[in-house]
Amino acid sequence: MRVLASSVYHVGRNLELNLTEPDLGHPELPGLWEELLGERNLPVPERQLQCMECRDQRPACPEWMFLTERRGVRFATHHNPAVRDHPSNESDQHKAIKERIAKAAILGGFRVDVESRAKDGRRRTDVLVKGVGDLLVGHEVQLAYAGLSSVRKRTRRARADGITPSWTTVDPQRDFINHVPWAQTDDFPWKYIAEGGDLQIRGGVRSLHMIRCNVLSPEPCPTRGQGRCGQRHGTWIPHFPYLLDDLVRDTAAGEFVPVIVTGKRLNRRWWVRPADRDRYADCGGGIVTEDDLLRGREGKIAATVIPRPLDGECRFGQDSGIRSAPRPAHDGDDTDLSVITETTPWPSPPPRAPIRRGVCGSGSGPCGHSPARLYACGWRCEQHRPGLPAARLIDGPARDLMA
Repeated sequence: MRVLASSVYHVGRNLELNLTEPDLGHPELPGLWEELLGERNLPVPERQLQCMECRDQRPACPEWMFLTERRGVRFATHHNPAVRDHPSNESDQHKAIKERIAKAAILGGFRVDVESRAKDGRRRTDVLVKGVGDLLVGHEVQLAYAGLSSVRKRTRRARADGITPSWTTVDPQRDFINHVPWAQTDDFPWKYIAEGGDLQIRGGVRSLHMIRCNVLSPEPCPTRGQGRCGQRHGTWIPHFPYLLDDLVRDTAAGEFVPVIVTGKRLNRRWWVRPADRDRYADCGGGIVTEDDLLRGREGKIAATVIPRPLDGECRFGQDSGIRSAPRPAHDGDDTDLSVITETTPWPSPPPRAPIRRGVCGSGSGPCGHSPARLYACGWRCEQHRPGLPAARLIDGPARDLMA
């Protein structure tokens, strides 16, 4: 979508043209509109039409425009399709957050490029942070409404230039949340932000928390739906407290990276630690990339088949060791997420001592002393016999039954 305007400046004629007026605001120049339309085939600079807003804000770098008419409505359009918001249209809060991001990166020892533009003019980034190695993080501050298709297009252009995008907003209801790497901060006035007040991250950054599924777990096993399995299951929890300044520096240093967590109905995108990303990949059999989603795979990981020799033996009825995918669990906002399970074997209990008639079975050994008498707890010698007065000796048919 191109930026439209109802006013334009003609450099050669030194005229400000009001396209809403039939005579463009210059009754002394009849036929001016038709004359300008006749120049549409000329090269862009020779048309000499400039954006008035850009001319006032950036005299050294004005934006060229061209004229068009649709259904009787006249307007001027930017020739550069990457121009979407004029600097003067940025709110004070938008400017304050943008300056805050740039300052945080500089204090972290990183280089920044504010209002970075691609050579072809198709991309403009609010703050481009040059991180460790060849890492580039493009911070986009989006406080006003932006269509999801527009955000996705700008994200693809950034990725094509080797930039990892990061969209910052103060509204938890923005359409682009979970569709691109994002972070939500507190909504404070521009003056508070400009004066260095803390900006807490309220969304978009998570940590992977592993919990052992045993009798101490308050909830049943998320994969079985009941009981406890003894494995370790992971859940993504908000990374809090955490500041926007820290996120800017950590993403530039590679200490937080974007990850796509697939769900049944929605894919989530968060900033996570590389160790959490790797553990998630190990437990889930890999991770989904943006290229996978663009190819329409939507979370499907290709299985790796290891070639084996031809085997003619029939193994019907044998345990193949292949298990179905775990049942999806719901996160806090009714989004199905896969359960992360770390397949660490639960230590098995020690083997029980064999029962032998007349031999003490105390301990895991067993004791082995004889003679032994049969108690309610089993065969015990004089040393290991029950010491409670309530312990009773079992005689008669019960002894023969337990033996």
